[in-house]
Amino acid sequence: MNSTSYEVQVMQGGKWRIHAQFPPSGREDAIEEAKTLESMPGLSGIKVVRDNYDDRTGLHREHVIYKYMPKKTAQTEAEIGSPSFDGGKYAHYMARAQANRMSDIDFGDSPLMPKPKSSGLNVFIKLLLVLLFSIAFAALVVFLVNGVLPYKKIGDIRLYGEMRSSIMMGLGISTFLLSVLIAYFAFMRGEELDAPDLALQEKLKRAETAKRAKQKAQEEAQRKAKEDALEHAREELERKKEEEEELKREAEEELKEKTEQEETVQEDEKPEEQPAEEEEKEEEESSNLSPVAEAQKAVLMGFFGAAIRALPAERKKMDNYNRFGVNLFLAGATESLGSTRNLDSDSMSQILTYALGIMGLKPEHAAAFANRYEDYLLQDARYMEMFQAGRQTMNAYTDGDEEAPQKLDEFLHEWNKPKAPEDPEKEVVVMFTDIAGSTAMTHEKGNLAAQEVVRAHNRVVRDVLAKTGGQEIKHTGDGIMASFQKVTESLMATQQMQMMIAMHNQQNPDIPLKVKVGINAGRVLMEEKDLYGVTVQMAARIVDKAKASQILVSDTVHGMAKGGNWRFVKRGPYYLKGIDGPAYLQELVWNDKLDIESVKTAAEAERPQLEQMYAAAIGTPPPPGAKTDQDAAVQHPAGEPAQSAASGAATQPQQPQAPKEQASQKPQDQPLPQAQRAAQNQPRTKPQIQVPRREPRREPRRDPKPPQQPQRR
Repeated sequence: MNSTSYEVQVMQGGKWRIHAQFPPSGREDAIEEAKTLESMPGLSGIKVVRDNYDDRTGLHREHVIYKYMPKKTAQTEAEIGSPSFDGGKYAHYMARAQANRMSDIDFGDSPLMPKPKSSGLNVFIKLLLVLLFSIAFAALVVFLVNGVLPYKKIGDIRLYGEMRSSIMMGLGISTFLLSVLIAYFAFMRGEELDAPDLALQEKLKRAETAKRAKQKAQEEAQRKAKEDALEHAREELERKKEEEEELKREAEEELKEKTEQEETVQEDEKPEEQPAEEEEKEEEESSNLSPVAEAQKAVLMGFFGAAIRALPAERKKMDNYNRFGVNLFLAGATESLGSTRNLDSDSMSQILTYALGIMGLKPEHAAAFANRYEDYLLQDARYMEMFQAGRQTMNAYTDGDEEAPQKLDEFLHEWNKPKAPEDPEKEVVVMFTDIAGSTAMTHEKGNLAAQEVVRAHNRVVRDVLAKTGGQEIKHTGDGIMASFQKVTESLMATQQMQMMIAMHNQQNPDIPLKVKVGINAGRVLMEEKDLYGVTVQMAARIVDKAKASQILVSDTVHGMAKGGNWRFVKRGPYYLKGIDGPAYLQELVWNDKLDIESVKTAAEAERPQLEQMYAAAIGTPPPPGAKTDQDAAVQHPAGEPAQSAASGAATQPQQPQAPKEQASQKPQDQPLPQAQRAAQNQPRTKPQIQVPRREPRREPRRDPKPPQQPQRR
């Protein structure tokens, strides 16, 4: 089998050297490579050689297919080859010697015949003859010396017996070795075995493999180009069909308008003027953005454009389900951007409406989604996951990660996955937030102001959850239920929430926001992206006991948080349904400016009042020596300013949270163990008690029913 390759050789220092090698299909590439080397200084010559190798004979045949010699080099060779070079009678011989030297160096245009190699059988026969000859010669020398050497004693050396045998043996061995060396150098010095060039074969094999890979890549590229062309043609055809249908509809509408105009000639001008005026008003309203908001709209458009450009071609052809997912992604990104850049809700709504219009939504549908996208987040957990993905991605983008929008493809991949079965029970940390005084604010300042407070609460909580790794479970009307994997993450998140709410109140003193937080940890049952069980119930009851701007945690959370730089103050006793005996909670003091000792003193002063409230809740008389309400009023007169709940040092008595029937009736169910034992000894089976759902304390919105979200195909 013959194999062919192309070599680019260059002359440097009077010798030809291999510059590069190419496979059989690389003839043009080799010539092109040689031409690029013509302008390189320091080269005396360039040529391309075609090398044909025969595997059976082991012979190489080389042919020069391209050669380039600079003018100076050619002139020098001509001068060397002329008879007058170097002058004198030796000029002719010098030119001949130079010509012979160059012919030895140059490969030439004629085939190169390598030195013939011997086969293995020939080498073996010659080696055998050399050995036989050496043995015979050594035997002859020993025989002659033994005949000539006398059997007598010369000095101390006896030339007979064992001494004579040793002398003959040494003489024979030395003679044999000497004759073997002489015969080998005389007859076998230039012998070479006919062995294949494995290195060249491996090199050619790699070149052939590279060629096949290149051809395969070219075929794949051609196939993909054909598919893209067909897809483009198909899309173009569909677009033309849509344009034809649109023209047809427009023609029908024009015909219908003409018919109506003929029937009502007097009202012909009014329908034309009113839409024009409405369009002008819509344009003015759509462009009614401040310069800061316009800049943030440009940021969102850059973010959205980077996300869409990173999608593969098959992902860009979205159905209604994927479009709805991208709308939720944009809603989360817009809310994160507005929270970071301090935009008002109207500006955020207009920016999101503009982005949804680019997605293909009609203006009225885009505006409806931008104003009420929160209603969708409660219907499916995947909607909330896509919304949170948009918030997290925008946070990373505003922090300088320009590759963050490219994760949209991963989010859409997860969006299209079917719901996987989940572990029904797991260990989590459950957190509830609740807006304090929302009902009173609704009656005092109206529904719009109350809704603005709810939106501010949602922005703060969701922004903190996105940064600390929390997961929003559902919206409870006046608060949010979330879960965490670690206790430290939940404590850090609640501290950040209260700090951001304090900053919000400083910037918006007319509509203050007060939030109370309750945290519990333990095993929960997860079904359809919702949490159930005793742990969830206890967290909901803990947040009911908290005051405005206060964070209360269970003893379980307090025990798991030991060792950190947290400041806790013991609060209680409280009456918690399902707990046998008084329940003591821990307040997390999040404000570093407060003195922890003063907070502890206020908690101790409040304890007698809580004991009286606990006794009233369970229907038993207060213990002897307990202070009554009148005593508390005397000890803490109404004129004395009480510390705020944000400081965790409220001194005024807290009203009982339990309903009246709880105070008069005992729970019919068997009481559960203490809170510390409930998290450890709760049953593994599915709990029969559902999570208590508190009715929202603000008036429900009277908005019309939102448009039905698209269903997944």
